[in-house]
Amino acid sequence: MVSNNRPLTRRGILSTVSSIYDPLGFLSPVALSGKQILQQMCADQVGWDDPLPESLNGKWVKWCADLKNLPLLKFPRCVKPEGFGKIRNTEMHHFSDASSYGYGQCSYIRLVTDVGQVHCALLMGKSRVVPLRPITLPHLELTAAVLSVKISSLLDQELEYPNLKHFFWTDSKVVLGYICNEARRFHIFVANRVQQIKEHTNPNQWNYVASGENPADLASRGASVAELAKTPMWLNGPEFLWKQDAISANISAQFSVCPDDPELKHVQAFLSNAKPPCFSSLLERLEYFSDWHRCKRAVALVLRYKGKLLQKSGKLQTTGVEKRSLHYSPITVNELQKAETEIFKAVQLYDFKGEIDTLKTHNIVRVSNDRAEQSLRTKSLKGRSNLCSLDPFLDKNGLIRVGGRVQHAEMSDLVKFPVVLPRKGHITELVIRHYHDKVQHQGRGMTTNVIRNNGLWIIGCNSAVSHVILKCVVCHRLRCSFEGQKMADLPSDRLEPSPPFTYCAVDYFGPFYVKEGRKEMKRYGVLFTCLTCRAVHVETATSLETDSFINCLRRFIAIRGPIRQLRSDRGTNFIGAENELKSSLAELLVDNDQIKQFLLREGCDWFEWKMNVPAASHMGGVWERQIRSVRSVLATLLHTHGNSLDDDSLRTFLYEAASIVNSRPLTVANVNDPLSVTPLTPNHLLTMKTSIILPPPGNFQTNDMYCKRRWRRVQFLLNQFWTRWRNENLQNLQVRKKWTSVKRNLSNGDIVLVRDDNLTRNNWKIGRVHEVFKDSDGLVRKVRLALGTACLDKTGKRNNPIVYMERPVHKLVLLKETEEIPVQEPC
Repeated sequence: MVSNNRPLTRRGILSTVSSIYDPLGFLSPVALSGKQILQQMCADQVGWDDPLPESLNGKWVKWCADLKNLPLLKFPRCVKPEGFGKIRNTEMHHFSDASSYGYGQCSYIRLVTDVGQVHCALLMGKSRVVPLRPITLPHLELTAAVLSVKISSLLDQELEYPNLKHFFWTDSKVVLGYICNEARRFHIFVANRVQQIKEHTNPNQWNYVASGENPADLASRGASVAELAKTPMWLNGPEFLWKQDAISANISAQFSVCPDDPELKHVQAFLSNAKPPCFSSLLERLEYFSDWHRCKRAVALVLRYKGKLLQKSGKLQTTGVEKRSLHYSPITVNELQKAETEIFKAVQLYDFKGEIDTLKTHNIVRVSNDRAEQSLRTKSLKGRSNLCSLDPFLDKNGLIRVGGRVQHAEMSDLVKFPVVLPRKGHITELVIRHYHDKVQHQGRGMTTNVIRNNGLWIIGCNSAVSHVILKCVVCHRLRCSFEGQKMADLPSDRLEPSPPFTYCAVDYFGPFYVKEGRKEMKRYGVLFTCLTCRAVHVETATSLETDSFINCLRRFIAIRGPIRQLRSDRGTNFIGAENELKSSLAELLVDNDQIKQFLLREGCDWFEWKMNVPAASHMGGVWERQIRSVRSVLATLLHTHGNSLDDDSLRTFLYEAASIVNSRPLTVANVNDPLSVTPLTPNHLLTMKTSIILPPPGNFQTNDMYCKRRWRRVQFLLNQFWTRWRNENLQNLQVRKKWTSVKRNLSNGDIVLVRDDNLTRNNWKIGRVHEVFKDSDGLVRKVRLALGTACLDKTGKRNNPIVYMERPVHKLVLLKETEEIPVQEPC
């Protein structure tokens, strides 16, 4: 008996609905109404301990009262009645249905004896509420069909019936059309579920049943206990299952999908007249090869096929051994050598046609050592020919070879008389790349030597090899220098006159060890520098945590006043501090308009935080240089005062170092001139800082120095400082110390190598430029990369998501520029 003595809250209702112990789903139509009430509470976002809404109170009371009638329902435990004959046939029938309230299914076992007796019994039922997300009725019917397939697999696994047949019934002709379809394609939702159905069932197992004879209608719409007791179809199945020959009569014909069904994918086919490319010569065809060995292998197969055709035509006489060799067999070394000769002949005929004609016209017989060889040798070549100094001749295969001066050397003729190849050409590039790979990507000299030792003489070999090495991706990865770009213009926050520390930057330096009793503790220096007047402010931090930096930032603002912009690198403490401050500001201003208006009247706003690209320390040179100055002064002070420091002593030293740095002259042009004015230092402005945020208006005259109103004296001195600063210091920033020339901008699709100082160069990651960021001058100095960390599985899908990161171009090595695939014109 179900106990409903629970509070009328969402928690209590969930407990009551879950207390119905029904693992086989015999009471699934009854439980569906309780689940709908619980789902409505979830949709209305009722709290776990909030009272039941008035709109659902009547439904809940009625459902709980109906639970008292559960003793009226009785389900026999044995599916085979007593005295039933010998079973001849065992069948399983699964019915599914869906409605706007829910969807469900019910499974029945049908037993048939030798004498034709039939008995049906309910085995399992299942009902579920419809999702809160709107879904169409055909989708629900298809989902109910998938549920039937899952239940059938479960029952087939648990029950030990031999030769068990499964039949599936639904009253949706649309679903039957989806399942019986073999030619059309569906959208993802339907396609995935149809695929799941076809993996476990056959379309011939699916049949149509009228809605009035479908017992799953109770599972999809719900029913009370009294209605369930008065409906024998839920317990015993539809009437046609009890008839011996009624099943074959109810099996429907194949259903088709309506052409206007919204779930169909509409595929458009375009007719195009694409002609296969035609090649005018062998060299043009070989340009499609990127490997020298594969190129030779392809030509060798063509020569073998040519031999077969000549044999069939009777133009080629072959012996028995040669006949057997015409059948398929692996390519031999001799065939590769013949293919290489044919390729070289085609190359020389294209580039040295005039020289070949001349060599054929002027010929003599040359005797070499103790053997005679018919050779065609040059007598006269035009002076402009590249072969004049090589003393070329044609060998018996018609190849141009180098005559040279080493004919009497004790070495093979292959090395003494190498084959001549032109300086440029695809075949020449394949040959150079092949031998460059054989020497394990060594330099130009090693590659040139191995080419000539293999009987090849490339005209202008050093230049050709250098050109290939310049494009070698492996050599780029191992030895190429990093990308560069012209130094960027100074940002406006370094050029605009403003009060000190209005535009500033921050960074950490250290650590330093201090004494605390008998323990040594780490302390860090936090340096704030003004980007305009180059003044510094130093604070001490106890750790590198976010909380410690926020305290340092608050102390700095309390002393130096409000700031408008803060620059830094992407340290974890800086990122954490930015997130903490932004979240705190959002919580403060989320619901209080009065606070917003008050801060607006007072001119208060959140300062802008600009962070450099990760691993781009050179972009923070303006404050990195100040840290070096502080370190140099601090080293002198530590040498003078000793190494025994505590927190108080370290803080004093840091302040003294900052005072010395702020007393340095900004320019050194007039330091040695005794008649010049006092050099400008950051302290000139720090000691005259007022509470005014904006720069001085600039309309103060020299007479204001003698005015009784002292505030005008201060403003005049400020004007004098900024005037001298423009004339003396600002012009010193004009010259670029390095990165003076414009380089090629990286573009989307470029393949680069990402520098990592913690790994060796061979272990650096490869990335693809995903997005470029252009500065105001149109140059790219930072990019977003997509790292090649994801691998592909057997289906071609990525195992891991793509990782993106930002990096400066100075930390990248360009391996391969992006190339657009040219469109080939039809012949």
